Amino acid sequence: MKAAKYPENPLGRRIAKALWLLLATPLAALAVEDEPLGWANQYIEGEEESWQEQQGELPPYPEKGNLLKVDVDTGGLQFTVYLDKPSLVKRDDGVVRYTVILVSSTGVWNVSNEGLHCGEKMFRRYAYGVDNSWQPIPDSPWRALRGKGANRYRMVFYDKYICDPIRLDQSAAQILDRFQQDWNEQM
Repeated sequence: MKAAKYPENPLGRRIAKALWLLLATPLAALAVEDEPLGWANQYIEGEEESWQEQQGELPPYPEKGNLLKVDVDTGGLQFTVYLDKPSLVKRDDGVVRYTVILVSSTGVWNVSNEGLHCGEKMFRRYAYGVDNSWQPIPDSPWRALRGKGANRYRMVFYDKYICDPIRLDQSAAQILDRFQQDWNEQM
C-alpha cells in the first residue's frame, strides 16, 4: 500500500507544504529551556573521549505496513506519531537513528529521519520526506531535546524507549522491543 501523498491540486499542495514548514519551524512557545543536557560526565566512568559521529546512509522510505503507532501527547496538536520499524538502527558511535512519521488529522504525512545521541541528550535530523522520497539536510546541527508540542515525541523516545541509563548497551532489536511492548496498533 502506498503512503499518502500531498493533494493533487496546487492550492492543496501549497497548504500541505505550509503545514510541513509550520511543523519544521521552531515555534516561540517551544523555545522554553528543558532540564540539563544528557548524563552528567561525573557519573560516567573512564576518560573523556571526543565523540565522533559515524557516517550513515538513509534507510528506504517508510511504507505504511512497517509503521508502529507510538502513544505521545503532542500538547494539543492533532498529530499521530509513528515509528518506521525497519529504520531503527544503533550505530557504534552511540547514535540511534530512526524514521518518525507525524500524521496530521487531515492525513498529511510529515516524515523525518533523525538520530538521538543519549549521552548528550541531543537530536539531529538527517532528512525529511517529500513526495515519497528523501530530501537530505546536509550538515544539520545537533540540537538539544525539547519536550513541548509536536517535538514532544523526541523526548518520549529518549526517556521511555531509546536512552535507558541502566541499560546503556541496548541493541536496536532491544530498543524496538521496548517500542513494541508499548504499542497501540500498526498503521
